[in-house]
Amino acid sequence: MKKSLKMRLPLKNLSITLSTVIVIMLTAMSIHAGDIQDGFLGIKWGTNIAELKGFSRLYSKSHVNFYVKPNEVHTIDNIMIPHVVYGFYSEKFFAVYISIEKMEVFSEIKRYMKSRYGVPKKTSFTTKSDQRIDQWKYKDVKIKLKLNEKDGKMKLAFYYTPLAGEVNEAQQEEYHESSIHFLPIEKGRTPTAIPLLRF
Repeated sequence: MKKSLKMRLPLKNLSITLSTVIVIMLTAMSIHAGDIQDGFLGIKWGTNIAELKGFSRLYSKSHVNFYVKPNEVHTIDNIMIPHVVYGFYSEKFFAVYISIEKMEVFSEIKRYMKSRYGVPKKTSFTTKSDQRIDQWKYKDVKIKLKLNEKDGKMKLAFYYTPLAGEVNEAQQEEYHESSIHFLPIEKGRTPTAIPLLRF
């Protein structure tokens, strides 16, 4: 069953720009979102994968397994955010990776992150990969927003530090980025659109 979110916006001008819509949705998320310290998309950090349903394993590396919910596509309003990958260390939920495909979405997420979590705690640029990384720390959660200026790839990642501290984070990210090419959707199934990504 497809879930949808309908909002009546009190706007006189019906020609709303994409940026305006995203700003409105991100503002709504900040009001209604649960605390990221508690978990992500209703899943508590540290939850064992055996307790969760609807996940499909993409690949493994050492004690880290990466999963997707193949029949679930997230949206920010009508903008599809299909690439959400969940990381589990020793079967416990510790990370989320979100691929971003549009620069407009990346820009609005960055603005939202600054308004919600302040100026990035750390910003770095690696000349080897032409990658810029903005980092925030909120309680036990580290947040990274990445932009690769060479190939245009963009990603938002969340790490629950009590578990992520036991994982070589940089190595796992590199493996994750080089391994994921597509997210499977079961044959004959239409993905369920979940209205909001909450963070």
